Amino acid sequence: MQRAVIIVLWISVIVTGAWLRFEDLAKRPFHADEATGARITARRMESSGGQFDPKHYHGPLLADLAIPLCQLHGETRWQEMTKATLRTLPAIAGTLLLLVPLRWRRRYGDGPMLLASALLATSPLLVYYSRMFIHESLLVLFGMLALVVLTRQPRWGIPGIFIGLMFATKESFAISLIAWSGAGLLVAWENRMSLKREVLTAAWRQYRIPVSLSLLAAMVTASAIYTDGFRHPQGAVDALRTFFVYETVAGHDKSIAYYARLLALPEKSGGVWWFGTPVLVLALYAYLTTLRRRPQPLLGRSTIRFIAYAAAGHFLIYSCIAYKTPWLACLPWAHVCLLAGCALVGFSRCRPPLQTALAMLAGACLVTQFQQSRRATGRHASDERNPFAYVPTRGDIETLETWLEQLRQVVPGGTLEPIAVIGTDYWPLPWYLRSFDQIGYWPDPPQDLTKMPLVFALPDAAETVVTALEKSHAALPRGLRAGVPMWLLVRNDIWQKWMEPDQR
Repeated sequence: MQRAVIIVLWISVIVTGAWLRFEDLAKRPFHADEATGARITARRMESSGGQFDPKHYHGPLLADLAIPLCQLHGETRWQEMTKATLRTLPAIAGTLLLLVPLRWRRRYGDGPMLLASALLATSPLLVYYSRMFIHESLLVLFGMLALVVLTRQPRWGIPGIFIGLMFATKESFAISLIAWSGAGLLVAWENRMSLKREVLTAAWRQYRIPVSLSLLAAMVTASAIYTDGFRHPQGAVDALRTFFVYETVAGHDKSIAYYARLLALPEKSGGVWWFGTPVLVLALYAYLTTLRRRPQPLLGRSTIRFIAYAAAGHFLIYSCIAYKTPWLACLPWAHVCLLAGCALVGFSRCRPPLQTALAMLAGACLVTQFQQSRRATGRHASDERNPFAYVPTRGDIETLETWLEQLRQVVPGGTLEPIAVIGTDYWPLPWYLRSFDQIGYWPDPPQDLTKMPLVFALPDAAETVVTALEKSHAALPRGLRAGVPMWLLVRNDIWQKWMEPDQR
């Protein structure tokens, strides 16, 4: 009976986490970063690979894994791609993440690992970005797999494979390596009295081959992906160059306390309280339990401390970097959820009042996280008052494709091309215009602009374009992203045709 209950609980956690990630995936408007990722995926799919750009974007693994999913759904071109198909990949990665704590159930028990998995399943931060076609869900999955394997039995170079996959996903994997290395040194220093020379010698003999294999596996795995199966050797060189030449986008600098406010401090916005405070309290308690003098297995105690130091190291490094976005906190926060689950280690030995307090706190974590996840992916999914909806795309752009198709039906000849997009930072607009073939993107207006059937003007060019087309086009206000208005200018003959009574 007990085994059956445990199995049912694990299945319930996985199903709940999967539902939160897959339910109505295509509803939210496409984010600018999703649109650029989709364009890169389409180019790699249409050209059977492609060169890696070390100055922009990230590793090619997201696109390489998305291509088979697109082909499976018959989406082989840019014009055929859909949001639901592309977002399936991060949703799968986010769901697989919930299985990672299973690797530790023999060491810490089903209770702690069930809680860890449930916290990962319901975390609004992790749920939100598991529904977004960006690199973070893959990075979190491979990062947590690498973490668990490293702290269990790092044999046959398996940790290196996951680290190589992290590298092929995103260059920020280096921050995780630094945080893990620092955490390992701290744990070793704390246990220096227990680490006698004979123990160190035995550890070296036991781990020197696995470590060497892991280093080799990491290099081979990352190189194979960056070089498209070793067909383009320059990709391996560019993968290393990215640490020196990568160019970040301006406008994302934030204070050192950004992540603390995002996850630790309760904040009411849009009628919703957003906070992860109870999870942090559980995580802190899990760490403090390792400081007790009661006998505990050295390996289990050291592993919990390692996770705590690794989580703190991640947040410290990311907080010191001026460039900040919410999704950068996903991997560190997954560490925190795993650590919080460890708060139930030794639960049966605790006094009844403490057991009650821990159970109530764990319940509060799950209930509040579930509620926040539903709000974050529901009506607040593309609302800038949602702290996880970073520079969201305006909802009215979702009607653009349908309206342009209706407009095309009334135009003599049935074409609205060529289309002009004037200004910079226009993503995700290309995603919503992908059904058109003749589109020009200019930072400044071209000379023949008055002849263009449709013109989109971005904020940095709006005043100039609207003034230049005042007599030839009808100007319609449109939203692009939060804080980024846009003008759609329709040539007068087309607009007059659309405004005829039988067309309205």
